[in-house]
Amino acid sequence: MSGQSMNTNQENQEKDLVIQLTDHLPVGIYRTTVEGRILYANSALARMLEYTLDEILNMSVYDFYFNRKERNAEIDMLADKDQNTTKQIIHLKTRNNKEIIVEDTVKVVKDKSNKVIYFDGILEDITEKKKAEDALKESQARYKILTDLTIEGIIIHDKGVVIDINPSAHKLTGYSLDFIKGKNVLEFIHPDLRNLAMENMSNKIPGPYELKLMRKNNTAFIAEVEAKDVFIDGKELRVVAFRDITDRKRIEEEILSLYTAVKQSPSSIVITDTNGIIEYVNPKFTEVTGYTFEEAVGQNPNILKSEHTESEDYRELWETIVKGETWRGEFLNKKKDGTLYWELASISPIIDEKGKTIKYLAVKEDITDRKNTESALIDSEKELSEANATKNVFFSIIAHDLKGPVGNISQLLKLLKDNFSDISNDEKLDYINILMGLSSKTNNLLDDLLLWARIQMNTLEFDIEKISLKDLTENTLFLLEEKAKEKNIKIISNVGDIELEINKSSIKTVIRNLLSNALKFSYQDSKIEINSNVIENNKFVEISVKDNGIGIPKEYIDKLFKIGSTFSTYGTDKEKGTGLGLILCKELIEKNGGSIRADSEEDKGSTFYFTIPLK
Repeated sequence: MSGQSMNTNQENQEKDLVIQLTDHLPVGIYRTTVEGRILYANSALARMLEYTLDEILNMSVYDFYFNRKERNAEIDMLADKDQNTTKQIIHLKTRNNKEIIVEDTVKVVKDKSNKVIYFDGILEDITEKKKAEDALKESQARYKILTDLTIEGIIIHDKGVVIDINPSAHKLTGYSLDFIKGKNVLEFIHPDLRNLAMENMSNKIPGPYELKLMRKNNTAFIAEVEAKDVFIDGKELRVVAFRDITDRKRIEEEILSLYTAVKQSPSSIVITDTNGIIEYVNPKFTEVTGYTFEEAVGQNPNILKSEHTESEDYRELWETIVKGETWRGEFLNKKKDGTLYWELASISPIIDEKGKTIKYLAVKEDITDRKNTESALIDSEKELSEANATKNVFFSIIAHDLKGPVGNISQLLKLLKDNFSDISNDEKLDYINILMGLSSKTNNLLDDLLLWARIQMNTLEFDIEKISLKDLTENTLFLLEEKAKEKNIKIISNVGDIELEINKSSIKTVIRNLLSNALKFSYQDSKIEINSNVIENNKFVEISVKDNGIGIPKEYIDKLFKIGSTFSTYGTDKEKGTGLGLILCKELIEKNGGSIRADSEEDKGSTFYFTIPLK
């Protein structure tokens, strides 16, 4: 075999060895000329570029660039470098026009005259790697943005050693990254809670839990902490997020205090929505009203409304609170069992920071006992006032109305005695008639006083008997006959023959007093009518006494039957009254189960009506 043949065989063997060695590599291997002709390529490079090996060997390097200028720029760069080997990242296109990113490790091959004749290179497809790196960079950028923007402080530490913090952590604590980096995170936790923090770190407790952290100015604040172990760049680190909850804890304590105060309040507390629907009631509300929390919530407060509360009261209430003002007032309400009770209420709107009413708050106090005490006091004062008025009237009658007639009788008797011999029989008879009139008047007044006194002391014997109203009226008229003749007044009786079961003497006194008043206030030559009518489905008889006398001013009519405001005036012949008669009539009529009233008009006369039960 010739030497030439031996060299050729050796070259072929070396070439086969190179092919065997390079075809199984995961990277592309090539040799190209400076002009771009491919002299050698392995199968991995063909697969990378999605061509067959034969196709690759018949192509130019320029076929794999998106822009030929990129290849020329790389040639120029390699020519300028002193070293023979370099690495670069280039973008190539495959048969299907897909872009791949490769790391090109290039060796420049030169001849003896230092002229570049080949480029030998290794191409590694790093497309997925680059995508992963870009995604990681993008993720890290997003993480950086998020951590920088969040209001929560974030600390990253490696087994307690601080690696990084975000701006919020700096703002919350006052510590900068330069100061805190490399220090143990426990240094920034209050000494009382460092053991808890170490335990949570050791057990990898994620939280949330509370710690007391220290600021740069050596003050402490309460923080809510959450932590998580994460892998960053292949290393397990702990990311801790924390927020200052000092204000929240203070508000929670205030809310707890307020809730406790509301729950234990001695006043009923009700919270409603803006439509008045109950959302909350405290235990005192349940205690007072009998409604449980579940029964009250969802209801309108008018479940407590009694028939004694006017709709006008509620209208005024709503008009006040809708304007943002507080309404205060009293209600007579009804409990669940129907029992009535008084409450003093203060109802206010709850207004948010925007000035909008969001709820209504009612604070209510059960004032039933107080109202009962006030009522009893008023009744007591009324009784005392009436007692004082009764005493004053009683003494006034004794001092003036009784003393006057008795004094007149005494004077007339003395005058008659001193001049008895000088007075004619006719004059003596006149004296006797005057004395009889004064005596009768005084006797009637004493009877009224004694009767009234017995009524006040509850010692009046009030026997009931069957009588004829007509007979009783006629007997009373007989007693007043002389008085009527003096003023030439005609008394007309239209009283029916009605049988009654009453106290005879008391009704006789009433008729006598009303007729006496009518005579006193009637003019000469007039008339008085007394009538009776059965009313109210035969339950009552109404008796009226009507005159055509001087009448009574309207403003005095309501005072006629009141002990504290007696109304008395002179009759048409200057007759003097005591003011006791009508008060006595009222008490006697009421004791018989009836009522009394008056109608009058000045200068036209008066009519007095009283009713008596038929049985």
